[in-house]
Amino acid sequence: MLSYLQILQLISFSLLMSCGQILFKKTALSLAGERDPDIVYGVVEGFIRALSNPWLYLALIVYAFATLFWLYILQRIPLPQAYPFTALAMVIVPVFSLIIFGDKLSYSYWMGALLIISGISIIAR
Repeated sequence: MLSYLQILQLISFSLLMSCGQILFKKTALSLAGERDPDIVYGVVEGFIRALSNPWLYLALIVYAFATLFWLYILQRIPLPQAYPFTALAMVIVPVFSLIIFGDKLSYSYWMGALLIISGISIIAR
């Protein structure tokens, strides 16, 4: 059975990963907003443009920190108990996207989110 501290660590990890995903989306939106619709960019040009975007670096820093945190977690919690908590990102990212970007969430999303949270609750026991 996981302790409350371990559950908090696993939820914190999922939040970090979710923040990274939101920052990647912010990077993509920023790049799309800078784009001249009359110009078709190739892969190399798109890559160079992405490298000049500060949102990308922030996302990578968050992901790097999350990776180090995951290594810390895996030293203390068996992988079969820890890994299901990564599914929380499938719940958190769309909710953040709703709040930050105004994306819409369907009824089926909320039903799926409930199933994910229920499954994680069962595994955490």
